[in-house]
Amino acid sequence: MPRIRQAMSRLIAAAVLMVAGLAVAPAAAAYGADQSTEPVTQASGFWACSVPSGYTYTAVRRELSVCNPGGFANSYYVVAPSDRIWACTVPSGYTYSSVRRELSVCNPGGFANTYYLRVPQAGLWACTVPPGFSYSSVRRELNVCNPSGFANTYYLVG
Repeated sequence: MPRIRQAMSRLIAAAVLMVAGLAVAPAAAAYGADQSTEPVTQASGFWACSVPSGYTYTAVRRELSVCNPGGFANSYYVVAPSDRIWACTVPSGYTYSSVRRELSVCNPGGFANTYYLRVPQAGLWACTVPPGFSYSSVRRELNVCNPSGFANTYYLVG
C-alpha cells in the first residue's frame, strides 16, 4: 500500500508541475508556427530570463520564482532569427510579411502581435522596406501587415 501511495503522489506532483508550466517544454513548443499557410521552419531555442542581442523570442510566460526569486517575472523562449518563423520581435536584418494579434503568446497577460519573419530579398512582398532595399510596387491590404485593419505591403527590389 505505501508503494501505491508513493507512486500516486509522484504522479500527482508531476501533473501539478505540468499544469503550472514548470515542467521542461520541448523545443517544438514554439507557438503559432504551424498556423501559417506558408512553409514553416521550426525554431529550436531555450527559455531565458532575457533576450540576448541578435536573438528574438517566440513565446513568453509569467513564472513564479524563476527569473525573480521574490515573485513573478517573464521568461522568454529565445531563438536565433531565421526565415519563415513567427516571432514576437523583428530583429535587425529581417523584415516580415504578415502580422497577427494573439492572446498569451508574446504577452502572458493579454494580446500582442506576432510577426512572420522573412530574410529580405528582391521579389518579396513585405510589410517594411529594410535598409539597402527599395520597392517597385505597393498594395494596401486588409489584415496582412496590420492584424486589425489596412496597411501597405511593399514589393522589394534591390
